[in-house]
Amino acid sequence: MLNTTGIVERIEEIRKNNHLSAAGFASRIGVQRSAMSHILSGRNKPSLEFLMKVYDTFEEVALEWLILGIPNPKKNESHLLGTIEVEDKSQTPPPENPIPKIINNQIQSSIPTEEKVSPKEIIYIYSDGSFERFTPSK
Repeated sequence: MLNTTGIVERIEEIRKNNHLSAAGFASRIGVQRSAMSHILSGRNKPSLEFLMKVYDTFEEVALEWLILGIPNPKKNESHLLGTIEVEDKSQTPPPENPIPKIINNQIQSSIPTEEKVSPKEIIYIYSDGSFERFTPSK
């Protein structure tokens, strides 16, 4: 399950690092001020659409960091994402990472196929913010 408190903390960190008020941040990413207020207060959880707007607007933000808190810079640069220092690892190959990658709108996983098991749950997220859960029968 996602740590929404951590996601909100990282959103707040991006806002502060860019010297924006909550209203200025909302305007910059193209959402209503009330939506931003509800997310920062904990009343609402940030939607996937909201997170993608943050990611698309702020070039320095890595999606893995925004959603999961994994220090994985968008570019191979050494920089500071809040209090997480990211080292330049362009000289060494990246470690094997089981996090799926999206290529041509399909999830490509680095987990070897012989180790895969049947899915526990599938969640469809729609553009209007609604979702459906599907739990396959065994």
